[in-house]
Amino acid sequence: MTPSERDREDFAFLLDSARSARSQGLTQFLHLDQPIGIWNYIRIANEIAIAMPPGRLLDWGCGLGQMTYLLKRRGFTVVAFDTADTASGLPSLPVTKDLNVVSAIHATDLPFPDQSFDAVLSCGVLEHVDEFSQPGNERRSLSEIHRVLRIGGYFPIYQLPQRYTWQEAVTRTLGIGYSHPRRFGAGEIRSLLTDAGFRVQYLRRNNLFPKNLTGVPDAIRRAYSRIARPIIGLDLLLSRIPGLNQIAGVLELLARRQDITPPMARSS
Repeated sequence: MTPSERDREDFAFLLDSARSARSQGLTQFLHLDQPIGIWNYIRIANEIAIAMPPGRLLDWGCGLGQMTYLLKRRGFTVVAFDTADTASGLPSLPVTKDLNVVSAIHATDLPFPDQSFDAVLSCGVLEHVDEFSQPGNERRSLSEIHRVLRIGGYFPIYQLPQRYTWQEAVTRTLGIGYSHPRRFGAGEIRSLLTDAGFRVQYLRRNNLFPKNLTGVPDAIRRAYSRIARPIIGLDLLLSRIPGLNQIAGVLELLARRQDITPPMARSS
């Protein structure tokens, strides 16, 4: 099977899961209930497979398991992790059928030994950890991720909301869709990762065009999604333009664990 054939199979499988969720009246899958959202997750999985060798990877905050599924298909040994309330309430969908989730009370406590993973993925998760417990838990989460990663292990971060994004401004003004209460500047996330014992290999901006159309009228969603793949390609180009990319929706990073004791761990 060629990579493009695999991508088309993955798209059909996840779209089937989204349609199954819609038929059941479930709302948890709305972020994937549009072709552009699915193709974007496939793009992320392909980038991860290029950026690092297959190994044991923790899908931190796996949700419904779309990244667990995609990364297994790309040769990774994936352990799915989420909070106990999320893991216990998974709907019956094709993508969740074989999803075995390791859970804990909250995302800041990982029930794994030290240096037990070659990579840890945060895809739309880090910005939420303070919502579920107490402010400051993003630092505790980064410390835990550092602990369970082997030295030199990879920490890809995707879907991290950028502080100054036009989409969030429109969402808050018009009351359409979901607005993230926690957003990050590039310097801030670099500093947080450095303090946690990571070295940032690259940081870039993406999502000048939104990929999550939750709350947008169905007619617009359908029209937008007919040209999903060209939009993703154009987005990748435009999001590299200095100045313009300052209002893109998200930050995307690849960090690696250093062989040091992070300052935040020494001070705790």
